[in-house]
Amino acid sequence: MEHILDTPEFMRTLAQLSEETGRPVSKLSEEAAADLKEMAVKPGGMSVDMWDKFSRWLSRAYKVDYLPSEVAALRELNETSGLIFLPNHRSYLDPLVLRWVLEQYGFPPNNTLGGANLALWPFSEIGRRNGIVFIRREFRDDHVYRAVLKTYLSHLMEERHNLEWYIEGGRTRTGKLRPPRYGILSYVIDAFAEHPENDVHIVPTSIIYDQQHEVSAISAEEAGGTKKAESLSWLYNFARSQSRRMGKAYLRFGEPLSLAESLQLTEDAEGNLRPRLAVPKVAFETANRINAVTPVTPSAMLTFAVLDNGDRAITVDEGRAVLQPLIEYIQARDLPMTQNVVLDDYGPLRDTLRNLVQEGVVTQYDGPTERVFYVSLDHQHEAAFYRNTVIHFFLNRAIAELAIIQAAEDGAEDVKEAAWQNAVRIKDILKFEFFFPATRDFAGEMAAEYDYMYPGWQEDRFTPELVLAEAQQMKLVLAHRVIGPFLEAYSVLADELAAAGDAQVEQKDLVEKCLKLAKQKWLQKTLHSPESISKDYFVNAFQLAKNYKLVDGGPGVGEQRQALAEELRTMVRRIDDLRHIAQASGQPVLIVGGRNG
Repeated sequence: MEHILDTPEFMRTLAQLSEETGRPVSKLSEEAAADLKEMAVKPGGMSVDMWDKFSRWLSRAYKVDYLPSEVAALRELNETSGLIFLPNHRSYLDPLVLRWVLEQYGFPPNNTLGGANLALWPFSEIGRRNGIVFIRREFRDDHVYRAVLKTYLSHLMEERHNLEWYIEGGRTRTGKLRPPRYGILSYVIDAFAEHPENDVHIVPTSIIYDQQHEVSAISAEEAGGTKKAESLSWLYNFARSQSRRMGKAYLRFGEPLSLAESLQLTEDAEGNLRPRLAVPKVAFETANRINAVTPVTPSAMLTFAVLDNGDRAITVDEGRAVLQPLIEYIQARDLPMTQNVVLDDYGPLRDTLRNLVQEGVVTQYDGPTERVFYVSLDHQHEAAFYRNTVIHFFLNRAIAELAIIQAAEDGAEDVKEAAWQNAVRIKDILKFEFFFPATRDFAGEMAAEYDYMYPGWQEDRFTPELVLAEAQQMKLVLAHRVIGPFLEAYSVLADELAAAGDAQVEQKDLVEKCLKLAKQKWLQKTLHSPESISKDYFVNAFQLAKNYKLVDGGPGVGEQRQALAEELRTMVRRIDDLRHIAQASGQPVLIVGGRNG
């Protein structure tokens, strides 16, 4: 194993570190060898079979749904190219699901990069023998460790070992894809740029579940709770929780992305590769390809429908009235679905609803005249988690609704131009929440949404009066469900930021205060969506304020903060207008079979 570090490049790195730190190369070499021993895999032995049996037992709650043609195509690609699987991260079971499917097609175990917090003895040793590379969660300032990790990853790629890690850096707490982490990807791209002879392909990988035992704990963290540390007792309880069947785990693969082609796009005028320019482009393209193949599940549809219904329970018929136009929209857009959905008394939607009720995500009340359903405050984040797995598919529609209503209510002379400018602004405000295409592509996507919403919208007759009149007739209104909770959370933080005047603010203090204030506002019924009581949303809102240079304070910054706060309050009011339109058209939702079914 020591030969991995005996490369000229690594020895030059140690010499440079010695010069910078004043530490002898011999001491740095000892530290590097210890770091390598900590992370290196030890493949082979009976533990491989033991691990596979343990993995199948641990993931027994799910039946895995995948497309054989996708896996077969990857097996063929792997004959000539190394593969790097970059899945989204929703569950501790994700690596087990992926490994089981790849094993069916003769793939060797991936070298999977996982957090050292999961290196629990004796499973840590078994894991290392099964390709798990345990890496520290924080090592930004440990230059020796960083150099060792880069060298080890380079070695694995040169040996054509397939790699796997989770590009979000941790499990999503909201259900939607988190912004990608660049760290490991930058090491890999740097290493590949030094030895680009054999191409490597990134494989965007989507893994989602009908339901997850973990969601309740994740949701509690999102609302401000403390994450429970991993331990043997934690592992025991996690394993026990998998004894109840939870439906399916869905595995889909996006179009592979060539690292060689991605690097070639960064060439300068002299033909020099600039790998650091490729890192964000590869990361965001991977995220977009993951989102594109993530299928719409029955759980996502049901929770999409049952949330944000004016704080009241809903009936079966109300649900059908809303889901029908939603399904028509999904079909018109040709969005991927796990299965066809029919709004009858039986089928996958009814089975899913029963499971959601059993898990406590949705509450059912059998009244004397109607069976009704609702989501209690304690389970709002859980329900939103399932809905948010596919929220990206409806983002453009939601932005289009808000942008055009803003233009109409402002009485814009040129509604089309005003709507476009509004859409660009909304896109910018939400840039830390979602992945958006380049402006030209975004313009085309907005045009397609308006074609669907308002056929003939490009004609001169497209006036504010017409927009407002036709809005009252829309059968599908999504903005309050899709972007409403985000804008409401951002508005809470912007108000608190404005209250600080010109003073500097700190992220931790402001986010903690917003969590408490948002809960207070919800109890006072001045906050519409309890989903907005979200640590992730407030952190991203803070990042937006930082991007706008509104965090550090200084003369005049208070006025800019006030302007942002007022802008967001106006957007939230417009979202409420759209909510009223939805409710007036009979859109409060849920679907399920009849009362006696």
